[in-house]
Amino acid sequence: MGSYGRYQAAIFCAMYASYMLYIATRKSFTNVMLYVIEEKDISKAELGLISSSLMTAYSMSKFLSGLFVDRMSPRVMLSMGLVLCGVVNIVFTAFDSISVYATLWFVNGLVQGSGWPACAKILRQWFAPAQFGTWWSILSTSMNISGVLAPFLSTIVAMSYGWRVCLQAQGLLAVTIATISLFVVKNSPKDVGLENISTSTGGKVKSEKAEEVGEDTTWDLIKSPFLWVVFIVDCVTFGSVCGCIDWSQLYLTQEVGLGAQFASAFVGSLQVGATIGTIAAGYLTDRQVAKYGVQERGSARYPMLAGFVLVLAISLHLLVFWTNAQSSRLWILLLGFLIGNCTFGPVALIGVLVIEHAPKHLSGTSHAIGSLGASLGAVLSGLPLSFIAVHYEWAGAFVAMEIAAVLAFVLMIVTWRIPSRIGRKHIKKTYKDQD
Repeated sequence: MGSYGRYQAAIFCAMYASYMLYIATRKSFTNVMLYVIEEKDISKAELGLISSSLMTAYSMSKFLSGLFVDRMSPRVMLSMGLVLCGVVNIVFTAFDSISVYATLWFVNGLVQGSGWPACAKILRQWFAPAQFGTWWSILSTSMNISGVLAPFLSTIVAMSYGWRVCLQAQGLLAVTIATISLFVVKNSPKDVGLENISTSTGGKVKSEKAEEVGEDTTWDLIKSPFLWVVFIVDCVTFGSVCGCIDWSQLYLTQEVGLGAQFASAFVGSLQVGATIGTIAAGYLTDRQVAKYGVQERGSARYPMLAGFVLVLAISLHLLVFWTNAQSSRLWILLLGFLIGNCTFGPVALIGVLVIEHAPKHLSGTSHAIGSLGASLGAVLSGLPLSFIAVHYEWAGAFVAMEIAAVLAFVLMIVTWRIPSRIGRKHIKKTYKDQD
């Protein structure tokens, strides 16, 4: 266990630092946008073009990277993707053309998509099922930590040395961390002479003498009902994440009658709940997996996932029908905390489920398909939700999210004991467990 522990700690720290830099180089332009505007006469439309070019490319890239990570080294994908992110950030500072900015940021979006699928694949190889959810959730907080630190540090550097130096510094740091990760991260225990970790154990890390030899194809994954159940739940919960973050301030100020400052505090309470919910979801459900193992029907993580979705529906209902300008501010912040907890918690769990129940050789593909649910939810939370608001006010949009959460909960109850194996055939060579 000692050898495993040392490698796990080093690899996890390298992945955590790497993904923090992925987030920092993804948001680097946004974080210095005010200083770019001061230097150049850039219109809102041009700023939108630059930002949307990255997100368009990123949406495509994340899905394709999930497919490619099953066919190439995730260690190389993680490191080379971050190197290219750093290089794009550095090159970006050498130009003054809006069209070049948009093109480079599109390229940045293309290489950004390689980060999380690679981390997911490596995490699956190095951590047993009873640990996987906890470490997945902790790794997810790298997004939150980078999201807090990067804007603050970018402002300091941009104010003192200019926005170009800021992007150059982040680019160089990304290249440095990527180079370190290339040598520290290993694809699987087998790469360092250790035996692969069993995917069927409970609380202890156990090894297996042979690799999983699967005959599943991508089509076998697509035919798995369990994958589409979590796809729908992911669509609802991530759509609620985007909807609440994007529209809650408008709802609270325009219809509830609260001040803009408090509306911002509501979003802050949502983010705090998101961080706690993400970690709690992984840790608590790992204890269930340690007790019951990875099940053939349903999942030991299913009860908590369903509980999250139910509380999300209740919280949205209370926000719309039990909240007004005279309501206790603490009450409203508590609702924000619960919504954050019950949206990000399920998003983290769904990422674990689609990897945990898929064959190892297609875990990246399974995650890519599952994550399309989140992408669809993000799209639906934009124009479609705002269209509802045009006809039924923002309260109507939040009621729509509530109804979606109720339907997702009912779907989970109906499918509680369906076969949860994603894929059809799991063929293994004979192996011997060792404590």
